[in-house]
Amino acid sequence: MIEFALEKYPVRYTLDNGVQFLVRPLQKDDQMAFEKFHLAVPENERFLIKHRYTDSAVFAEADDEFIYEQRLPLLAFADGQIIGHATLYQRQGGWKRHIGMVGVLTHPDYRGVGLSKRLIADLVEVAQHAGLTRLEAEFNGDREVAIHNFKEAGFDELVRLPNYLQDMQ
Repeated sequence: MIEFALEKYPVRYTLDNGVQFLVRPLQKDDQMAFEKFHLAVPENERFLIKHRYTDSAVFAEADDEFIYEQRLPLLAFADGQIIGHATLYQRQGGWKRHIGMVGVLTHPDYRGVGLSKRLIADLVEVAQHAGLTRLEAEFNGDREVAIHNFKEAGFDELVRLPNYLQDMQ
């Protein structure tokens, strides 16, 4: 079912500031641009990212192509660079197979212009085509803007755990 959802890509959208951008699934030749994008995220924010992308692990796991049914990373491009990415994680079996996990990260220069809202909407649409009936997102640290964007997309806040994470100091 995921193949049907991916037929629309690549697709172009316009940000609130008038900048046009392209969204498409991650490809193997995106590795350098993907790593450059993550390095543009301030270090204090990179600390909070659940999945580490700067070590090339996401690319090393793929042999010839990505298995989009398990993890579908969508990339947003503007002016020849990655400005955001959103990922849908799916379980392939078990009692939670109907639940997907989503995450979104935007380039600091493209925040507040509707990018994360558009990427969340695309993930929701893909998840529906994939037969998922529930989506979850996890946030750590002070991520009020991200939480707000997900609430606007229809997500509910289920639990907040203060002092749950500790840094290395």
